[in-house]
Amino acid sequence: MLDIINSPGTIGILGYGVTGKAVVRFCEKRRIPYKVFDESGSRKEQFSKEEAKKCHLIVRSPSFVLSHGWTKLAMAAGCCCLGELDLASCFWHGKIVAITGTNGKTTTTEFVAHALQIHGQRVVTCGNIGRPFIEMVDSAINEHGAWAVVEVSSFQMDGGTLFSPDYVLWTNFADDHLDIHGGIGEYFNCKANLLRNAKTPNGPQKHCFVGQSVHDFCENLRVADVLGKYTICSKFDLLPPESVLNIGTQQENFALVQEFWTCNGFPIGCLGEAALTFKIPPHRLQKVAKIKRRDMQTGKEKEVEFWNDSKATNFHALDAALASFHKKVILIAGGKSKDEPLEKFQKIVAGRIKALLLMGETGEILYRDPDASLVKKLEAHRFFPNHGDLEKLMADIVKHAFTIAEDGDVVLLSPGFSSLDWFKDYAERGKFFENGVLCLNLQNK
Repeated sequence: MLDIINSPGTIGILGYGVTGKAVVRFCEKRRIPYKVFDESGSRKEQFSKEEAKKCHLIVRSPSFVLSHGWTKLAMAAGCCCLGELDLASCFWHGKIVAITGTNGKTTTTEFVAHALQIHGQRVVTCGNIGRPFIEMVDSAINEHGAWAVVEVSSFQMDGGTLFSPDYVLWTNFADDHLDIHGGIGEYFNCKANLLRNAKTPNGPQKHCFVGQSVHDFCENLRVADVLGKYTICSKFDLLPPESVLNIGTQQENFALVQEFWTCNGFPIGCLGEAALTFKIPPHRLQKVAKIKRRDMQTGKEKEVEFWNDSKATNFHALDAALASFHKKVILIAGGKSKDEPLEKFQKIVAGRIKALLLMGETGEILYRDPDASLVKKLEAHRFFPNHGDLEKLMADIVKHAFTIAEDGDVVLLSPGFSSLDWFKDYAERGKFFENGVLCLNLQNK
C-alpha cells in the first residue's frame, strides 16, 4: 500500500475540514501532488468522473462515507479509496488502541490515555476526539513504544481496510446515525470493521473488548465473521468507589479498560490512581449545581440539583442518563432528529420523569402531536420556541424548571437528539444551560 501512496500521480482529497487540512499538510511535507475537492467553503471544488481519472488515490474525510456520491464516483473510476485513519496507520510506528461505541467513546478514550500517562507511557489522543490521526504521524511521539489512543466513529470506519489497531474497546451499541447509514445493520458493520481489522496476537488472548450490548447486537444481526473475536467485559471491581466513573454506564466503560489493563499486565495501582484523578469531559452527565431557595408561600426550603448531559444526542444516552437517578426527574429534551422513531423516545421517558420541557425541531413535533399520548399524560410539559436568543431561551427553561421543581428534584438536560437544529453544537447547548443554572444560583444567594 505504501507503493500506491508514494507512486507518481495526484492524490485527491475529499473534504477540506479539520481532516482534509491535516491530509494536505501531510502531502505538502512529502511534496506529494494533491488536489482538494470540497462541497463548500474557501476551497470549493466539485469532484467529477473526469477529475477522478486524474487521481490514483483518494483520501476521504469522515463525512464522505461509501454511499456519498463522490466516493461512488471515485470507486467507479478505479481509484484506491482510503479513509484518513487508513492512511495514518501506514505511517504510525507505535501501538494503536481504537475506541468506539454509540456512547462513551470520548470519555473512555481520554481515560485510557490518562491511565497510560500515569503508568509513564508516551501517549497521544486523536481521531474523532478532535485531532486527526494523520497529524500525529509527523509528531515527535511517533516512535516504537508510543501509544495512539484513537477515538473512532462509524463514519471513519465505513469502508475502512488498512486501519489495524492493536487493541479495540467497543463500549456499547444502539440506534444512532440511521439518517446517514441507512439502517442499523450498516451502522453496526461500519464499527465491526474494527474487529475485522484488529491485529491478532499470538496465543489465545483476545485483544478486542466489548460491552454486553455489542455482543447482543452481533448475535441478533448475525454478524458471523466477528462473533468470537472479542471478550465481553462486565467486571469493574478495580474501580474505586470515590471515582467520578462510578456512575451508570461509566462503570460499564471502565470494565473494558480494566480488561485491557490487566491483559497488558500493567500495575493495578496505576489504574486505581487514574480513576481517582480523572475528570469527565464537559457536558457528559455532570452535576452543575445544587440550588436552595425558600418557598415564599409555604416557608419551606427546597433543594434542586441541575445536571448537564448535553452530549446525549441519541436515545441510548438519554436512557442511560435516566437510569442513573433513583427518582423521577424534570427532563429538558429535544433537538434535531437522527431518524430514530419518536415512539421510542416516549417509551424511554414514560414513568421515569415528572415533567418534560421541550425544545428544538423534534420538541415541537412531540408537543403538538395529538398521538404523543405518553407526553400528554405528564403532569407538566411545555415547548419553548426559538426566539433568536438561544442563551436567554435556555435561561428561561432553567428558571421554569426550578419554579415547578419540588424539594429533592433533579433537573436534567439530556436532549436525546442532535443539537444542530438550533445550536452550533452540543457544547454550546450545554454551556448555555450551565450559564442559566449559574445565573439562577447567583439570584438565589
